[in-house]
Amino acid sequence: MKNALSILKETITIVAISLYSMTVLAAPNNSHRIVSAGSGVTEIIYALGAGDQVVAVDSNSAYPNAVHKLPKLGYHKNMSAEGILALNPSIMIGTDDMGPSATIAQLKDAGLTVMPLFIENSTENIQQRIETLATLLKREHQGQQLWKTISKDLVAAKALSGQHKKPKVLFMLAMGGRVPSVSGSDTAANTLIELAGGINPAAEQYSSYKPLSNEALLMMSPDFVIYADDGNGMTDEQFIAMQPILKQTPAGKKGHLIAIDPGLLLGGLGPRTGEQALKLAKAFFPSE
Repeated sequence: MKNALSILKETITIVAISLYSMTVLAAPNNSHRIVSAGSGVTEIIYALGAGDQVVAVDSNSAYPNAVHKLPKLGYHKNMSAEGILALNPSIMIGTDDMGPSATIAQLKDAGLTVMPLFIENSTENIQQRIETLATLLKREHQGQQLWKTISKDLVAAKALSGQHKKPKVLFMLAMGGRVPSVSGSDTAANTLIELAGGINPAAEQYSSYKPLSNEALLMMSPDFVIYADDGNGMTDEQFIAMQPILKQTPAGKKGHLIAIDPGLLLGGLGPRTGEQALKLAKAFFPSE
């Protein structure tokens, strides 16, 4: 159930879209020049077929490959107003935690429309962001088709789990050579695990990301370990070397290690969520 803050943020977004549509989009010979600050936002824009309107992205936006040709604005929470304004954008769309606040204030003072999209780890939020951006970009049909595809994959993933016992699944994030952190309850990774039919034992103890002791990992006894690195193509062997105790877990003994693209989880769950949930479900519940 949505709380009052969620509803307020979504209402603000809808009002911002309406004002933008009545001004910028109503002007003759005017087209979007979008700065996207959030990988999930970027992926939705491209999935709607509007990637040609994007002029720059944040450093976490790495999918699809076309974004690598665009200027990068740095981390979405630490952007420079000067760099953004130099691109002459018509709108900046991003997550509701983009910033810093001083930069956002500068952009608004300069007359740029800034549209933060409320992010939460739920399929309802994915649908809401798709509908919001589809309306803004006048791609309502593409938005409906995109959500239909995602929903189909999510239904298929749920069907695979059936009456099977839910496997215990940990998601571990390995960044910068540091000891991997495990995702807790209030994370996109936890939602992805649940959508694929698994259960995250760390969610009972933690809300965000936290490194775990060897003893804690053994106690959680994961059947599968999903992991992501900082995009350098880490192998299973390299990952295990960072946390050798995993060899003593059911996941390590059976080789149940699954690498995924970290971009799937940054900046909110995006249009690849259904596809990835189905892939994980097929790994958790292989056909006989």
